[in-house]
Formats: sequence, C-alpha cells, structure tokens
Amino acid sequence: MRAQESLTLASLSVLIWLLLEWMLFRLRIVFVAPRLACRRTINGSSSSDGTLWTGRQVEIETVLQLDSFLSLPHVVCREALPDNLQVVAGQAACVAGIERSYPLKVKFDVIVPGAGRVEFHGVSVRLSDRFGLYSADRFIPAKQVFRVLPTSAMPEPGHPVTKRLNTQMPPGIHRLQRPGSGSELLEIRDYVPGDPPKSIAWKISARRDSLMTREYESEVPVRTTLYIDASYRARAGSFGFRPIDQLLTCAGSVAQAALSVRDPVGLVTFRETGVRRVPSGQGSRHYFRLLNAMADAADAGDPPPGVYSSDLLDFAWQICSERFPELLDRRVNPQVRRYWPLRRARRRALNRRTCLAAVLAELYALSFEQTFRLERDDLLLTQWLQRFLIDQGCAWTWPVIERRSRELHDWDGKFDTLTHELSRAILHGHDNELFVLLIDLVDYSGPLVRLERIIRLARAKHHRVSVICSWPDTSPTGVAPVAGSESSNAEATIFDQLLRAERLRIDSAAQRLRRELRRCGASVAFATDANSIQGTLAEADLARFGRVTHVRSSR
Repeated sequence: MRAQESLTLASLSVLIWLLLEWMLFRLRIVFVAPRLACRRTINGSSSSDGTLWTGRQVEIETVLQLDSFLSLPHVVCREALPDNLQVVAGQAACVAGIERSYPLKVKFDVIVPGAGRVEFHGVSVRLSDRFGLYSADRFIPAKQVFRVLPTSAMPEPGHPVTKRLNTQMPPGIHRLQRPGSGSELLEIRDYVPGDPPKSIAWKISARRDSLMTREYESEVPVRTTLYIDASYRARAGSFGFRPIDQLLTCAGSVAQAALSVRDPVGLVTFRETGVRRVPSGQGSRHYFRLLNAMADAADAGDPPPGVYSSDLLDFAWQICSERFPELLDRRVNPQVRRYWPLRRARRRALNRRTCLAAVLAELYALSFEQTFRLERDDLLLTQWLQRFLIDQGCAWTWPVIERRSRELHDWDGKFDTLTHELSRAILHGHDNELFVLLIDLVDYSGPLVRLERIIRLARAKHHRVSVICSWPDTSPTGVAPVAGSESSNAEATIFDQLLRAERLRIDSAAQRLRRELRRCGASVAFATDANSIQGTLAEADLARFGRVTHVRSSR
C-alpha cells in the first residue's frame, strides 16, 4: 500500500486465491458431500444382517461412491469398527480422491474374537481441498447388524461319535433295568403268547425243550442341560477374553458332541435377575437354536450402574466426534458461553457435558426434562453414556465399566437363580441326566454351601453334575502376560510381584473349588484346559453306560 505495488498485488492474489478455494470447498461440502453413499460387502454379501462365527476370518470391502459431476480431490475414509473386530490383513482406512466413475474402495480382513452381536454403523470421512487448507468431517451411515455365533471345539480323538453298544459292564454296575429295543441283552424269560417270533432264543429253547424269549435293554438317552452364567461379571472385559467367551466355546462343543450321539440337549442362561430357557431337543436345527440363544446371552445389553468420571466423558466425546460430527457442529449444537468456574478445563468439561446431553436427546428421543436432568445428574448421565458406548460396540472395559466394581459381583443373586433352576430341573427331570454348570466362580471366596447342597441333591437323584469354570486374567491390568517375562526374585519389579501374587491367589482358589465340589460328587474343570470338554463328555458316558474312559486330570 506504500508504493509497493508488486507486494500488494501478490498479497491480494493470495487472498483472492484463498477465497476462491474456500468458496469451492464450501460448494463441495454443501452440494457434493451429501451425495456420498457407502456400500459394504461382508464375505461377498451386502445384506443388512447375517451370521458370523468367532475366530474365523471375515473379508470386508467398503465402497464409497459419489453421485455428482463434481469430484472430491482429497478424502480420508476410515471404517468405524466396533471393539469386537480385529483387523488381521489390510487396512481399514484409505486416502484418495473420488469421482463418479472412480469410487473409493477399502478392503481388509478381520476376525471376531467374541460371541454376541456386531453392528457396523458406517464410515468416517474427512474432506479437504487439494492443498489441505480446509477440512470437514462427515459420517456416512451404512448400518449392518450381524449375529456372532460361538465356534465349537472338536473333542479330542478317542471319544466316540456314535453310541457304543454291546459293551460288557463291570461287576456291580448295571444298566437301566427296563425292556426296550436296544442291542444289549437284559434277560431270557419264558415265552408268552404275543411275543414276536424274532425274539425267540431257538438254541436255548432246544436245550430246555420250551420256548424262551430274549429281552433287550432300553437304550437310555442322556439328557444334557447346559447352565451358562451370563451375569454382569461374565460379560465384563475385552472381547475374546471375557469369561462368557470361554464358557460359550465349551458349551457349544459339549452341545455338538451330545447331539452327535442323538442325546437331547437343553440350555438355561441365567443372570442375577432372570433366566432364559431353551427346551431340550435334537438335530441340527436345534443346535443352531442353541447357538443363537448363546449369542443373545453374550450380547452386552444394559450395564450395571457405573460411576461418573472425566475419563468416561472424554471417551464418549471422542466416539461422538468420530461418528456424529454433524450433531456436534456449533451451528446445530451451540455451546453455552460460560465464565464460571474459572478453571478452563472445568468449563470445557461442562460444555462437553451440555453438548453430549443434547446428542443423547437426539439419538434416543429424550424429553426436555430428561435432557435437563442429564446436565445435572451424574448417575443418570453415566447410565446413558454407558448405553451409548455399548451401542457403538465398545467393550465393558475402563472407562465404560470398572472391572472391580461392586455392582459386577452379585454372587447372592447368581447363586439364588442357579439353585432355583437346578431345583426345578431335578423336580421335573427324569433319571440319568447330565447337568453342565458353566459358571464364573474362581474369584468367589465365600462359602459354597448352597451350590454344594444342590449338587448333592442332584447326585441323590442319580444325575451327573459337571462344573466348568472360566479362568480369569492373571495380570492386575487384565492384559495377558508374555511367556518368560517374569524375572528372578532379585530383579523382580513391582508388576512382576503383583502378577505372581495374582497367579498364586487364582491357583489356590482353583484348588479350593476342585476340592470342595469334587467332595460333593461333581467333576470340576476349567475352560482354558484342553481336557475340560473331554471330562464333560466322560461324565455323559458314565451316565449312559456306567463306565468311562480314562481322562487326564485338568488344570
């Protein structure tokens, strides 16, 4: 401006160029960005629902298409994956430009570590100009819901896949003394008019000079009932490491092995407040009915009441910024200008709390009164934030839920529900049944009087009881330790000492469980042991034939 024409022209040119770039970017944001569409195919299918299996690799391809003659020069696309998916090949993000004839494709492979449900919400997109001067975040919805079924582990070689017939009973152990159409001989008696001719023992009749008839034993099926612990504590933790994930793998394997020998299998999933029953049945259709019920039991559902913390608020803000950026836009959700409290961090937390209350009101259609209470009631806000995070696929880990929270350890309610269901099954059950209790019990240090009484009652009614317990994490942080990471006593750190103490505590608790429950007549195994499924199948053999093959001792 002071006789510097060249500098003035250069500055004005830069300003005009920035203004044109901003106008072009706003034009793309307002008119082009709403024309973005997302299409996702999972294992070659673009259906909105389906079924996946735990531990199996899944191929996902996401295509971002643009229905406009204008292009988007720079797009960062990232798939918003839930915690129940782990990427094993490829990347769930891509950076490229999008035109009508050149869509953006993201292809990667994942595995599902835990049973339950997987919900895909959409993709997060960051749009910017070609020079990176301006940017805007958008979320393209593409909702797909998949049920995740537990994968069954095959039993060890040596267990029969068909019923063993014509086995010689050891002395003192007898089968069910009831005539039937089996293959084992029960007795030989005198011929009675009306007996089928094919049952006549001709050689014995010739020796005794009178007709004799063979009677065969009835083939007694072993009705197996699975009792799965679906309490709050069993569903806490990272997917794949939760206690219920271990229990469902064992339950599916026991159900598959029992159905393969034509034994009826039933299922009872119990919580602190109620149960869900699946009647006994046979066949492959019933097997998938059982798996669907197990997946429903492993679904996260509503969490127990938590404690409000700044970490929970920041984590919910991060998820909301990633998946609902439009709802956090100041033109849609304006922030209240605050001058109190004086601390800037405290004012920012209050502003975030107000914005999150408005977002929750929009997502869950809350009333004005509920929205007003969310801004002031810590307990109510915590419950809705927990529900929001779980709906977005977050696991029950900190800060969603405290691992050692007292609300997760309602042992009395769990024992009351389990003993009531077992009493009901014993009262209405028949002889020769197998009850498999899959329960998270290692961390319980109280008396097992109620469980011991119900096991003794079942054994008095000639039933078999098998208990399979989940094995908890041995590290205080919940992360599995690396093999060989422990140091010597002289060089042991505090973490190593805590890790060793935690392992000793769990080992002593496991020994106590095995000792007290075996004294009642129940077999005890642990889900992490390879012989837990084999031991349960051995109990079924003992109930069916009165004898059992040798099974190695469990952990």
